[in-house]
Amino acid sequence: MSTAVVDKLWQAIRDSKGVPASERAVTSVLGALDGDHEDRQAVVGHITEDFTLTHKVLKLANSSMYAPFGGGCASVSSALEVLGTEALLHLVLGADLISQEELQQNDNLSLTLLASELARNACVERAEDAAIATLVFEIGRLMTHQYLPAEATAIALRVAAGLEPQAASDAVLGLSYQALGLELAARWHLPEALRATLQGKGDHLLSGIARFSSAAAALIHEGKPDAVQVLLAQLELPGIDKSHLGKLIGHKASEALGRGRNHCTEAALGELLQLLLEDKKTSLEALASSLLPGLAERLQTAHCLLFVRTRSGELRVRNGCGKGIDELRSRLKIAAAFKPTAFHAAIQNNIDIAIADVAKLRDANLPDGYRLLLPHVTQFVILPIATQRVSGLLYCDWDNARVLQPAEMEALKKLRNLLLPFFPQ
Repeated sequence: MSTAVVDKLWQAIRDSKGVPASERAVTSVLGALDGDHEDRQAVVGHITEDFTLTHKVLKLANSSMYAPFGGGCASVSSALEVLGTEALLHLVLGADLISQEELQQNDNLSLTLLASELARNACVERAEDAAIATLVFEIGRLMTHQYLPAEATAIALRVAAGLEPQAASDAVLGLSYQALGLELAARWHLPEALRATLQGKGDHLLSGIARFSSAAAALIHEGKPDAVQVLLAQLELPGIDKSHLGKLIGHKASEALGRGRNHCTEAALGELLQLLLEDKKTSLEALASSLLPGLAERLQTAHCLLFVRTRSGELRVRNGCGKGIDELRSRLKIAAAFKPTAFHAAIQNNIDIAIADVAKLRDANLPDGYRLLLPHVTQFVILPIATQRVSGLLYCDWDNARVLQPAEMEALKKLRNLLLPFFPQ
């Protein structure tokens, strides 16, 4: 065993502020501790949903300060009996926070929390014990990626080259993630019952759930839903509701694939922006002929249109791509006089507008003939192009249930701004 690695990690942990706690979990705990309406069961549930809060509670309850009273707390429920509400409040309020959006972008922490969620759903009757066992099982991997980035990268490269994670961890660290977690658990004075989970001893059910949940979460993050289902089919533990767990795994796998696609789209939009900045088009037509097809391809739109104000004051389609573009050029227009449409709202107030469900709009809220010309559109976005006044619109629509993510909208705004130099100053 490499004591140097353990010592290095231990020092990095002690020099840090610690792993951040989920903002949502902290808010939920504080809500459950609200005055006379304290709900101890809810408090325990919210704490075990979060690695940091669980870790802090167990570590404090098993510290030298509380050890004479705790007798080796292996659950959050028993730890809270020892700590009391006041100490818990100080602990929760002192935690660094991470927002839900930041959490989704933090693969290291979100992987551990996903494993915990799978464990809680695998064994609902022992959800607290299953969650804690899984969080303890994840300690070595989580802490390595949090505090030893060079070693974590070296392990990831070996795994990418085909080495099993266990072998990769042994090669780089000199010990497995589980052995490293065992060393850390001992230094935190966590009870033997929890350390036994890492060794595959003690409670066979909890140890099995922890191993399964950790492996399943990793496969979901890697975008391998079929492999997770195979792993679930091979799971042989008493009292596991495989049907319920399988549905949750399917849902989480779909979410993970969606985040992966969104990340790829954001990157693709960034590449398009950089390409157009370097290309320096000298006319509106030249820019639009590259920008609109580029957007359509990356955002999988039904139509991408550029509206330009005419001498009469109305806005008409100048450039575009999508089905029926010639008819849209000749027939789709936005009247000069104000009407209670989403398009006129964008123009008059110079604001970006996103309509998630076109079916909910009345005909009066759309330009004349819109539903006839675009019968299959389910959602659209409108981005005004304005200098002294709104002189044009960048419009994109979809005929499916695709959700435009905030980061994609921000990228779209930056691309819209490329059009500004070609409009009246």
